Amino acid sequence: MAPRHAEHSLKGWRVLVTRPAERAAELLAALQARGAETLHIPMLEIAPLREPELAPARQRVLDLDRYDALIFISVNAVHYGAELIDSLWPQWPARQRYYAIGAATASALEVLGLNAPAPGAGTGQSMTSEALLAQPSLLSLEHQRIAIVRGLGGRETLAETLRERGAQVDYIECYQRQTPTLDQQDFLNQLEDARINAAVINSGESLENLSALLPDRHWLFQQPVIVPSTRVAALAAKLGYANAIAAQNAGTDATVAALEAVSVATPLCNK
Repeated sequence: MAPRHAEHSLKGWRVLVTRPAERAAELLAALQARGAETLHIPMLEIAPLREPELAPARQRVLDLDRYDALIFISVNAVHYGAELIDSLWPQWPARQRYYAIGAATASALEVLGLNAPAPGAGTGQSMTSEALLAQPSLLSLEHQRIAIVRGLGGRETLAETLRERGAQVDYIECYQRQTPTLDQQDFLNQLEDARINAAVINSGESLENLSALLPDRHWLFQQPVIVPSTRVAALAAKLGYANAIAAQNAGTDATVAALEAVSVATPLCNK
């Protein structure tokens, strides 16, 4: 089936991409393939946890066979979680169920030979914790033990809801998100030089880090900003962004589609 828009559907758009360095290549390529110019400045850095912060995750991985299901929050959770599991288990325990938030996370698990369908993937529905919680196999969880593999800290909605449904829930926190060290004036100069007229934000944390670098009433607050959910769009509005657009999810296809929709609706906007 032909793409919804021509290969030059984003010609004239100059897009700030803020994804972490190791997670940006696919989105940058997709934007550039549609004619957009891009400026990549990560607003988050991903790093492995070290001892002693890693100790709780290490202990829970030693007891991995006691869990009925593992939920992986992100591709980073798969990468660092699998690295930790492989260091302690000659092979992964049998008969566990695996879940993924997002198609990219499910694909990363598939590479490891683990089947974990991503709720909402390919259906146009949001690939979020809320979509995962709608899965029939997670509605009644009496006497179930579930481990959520994620970075240090984060939203509690998923674990709280699983506990309300009867599960015992633990975290396997195996990496951390860090704020990059950026020179504010250099950053602002790069925005000016690139003549940025749109931005892509991958998370609420990235959005807050970006906002901390912008002076009050900076012109970027008036440009289209693509965010991964209505929750982050609400945060963007609270921070002063006048044109925050919620994509269907944080994936590359949904992000590009949201920006294409803006381009169609306002073809002369800031070009």
